[in-house]
Amino acid sequence: MDQLHYKGWEIIPTVLPTGDHQWSASCDLARKTADGEEVFEGATMQFVRANKDDALTAACEEAVTQIDNIIANPLVRMA
Repeated sequence: MDQLHYKGWEIIPTVLPTGDHQWSASCDLARKTADGEEVFEGATMQFVRANKDDALTAACEEAVTQIDNIIANPLVRMA
């Protein structure tokens, strides 16, 4: 899936099939800074669902929440 744009950030989703016929998805986040692009790898946890779209939706919703939290409190550091 392509990157998604949200409030000046890029959401970079990854979705892969699991060995037990499910799907696992997570998202990285990126933003442009004066020093270049800053990437937060593994910004969301892994979401495992029965189908690809559900896994992707869950991961992207979590990424949006992460971005909203950072914007609301810029002192928050991502782990």
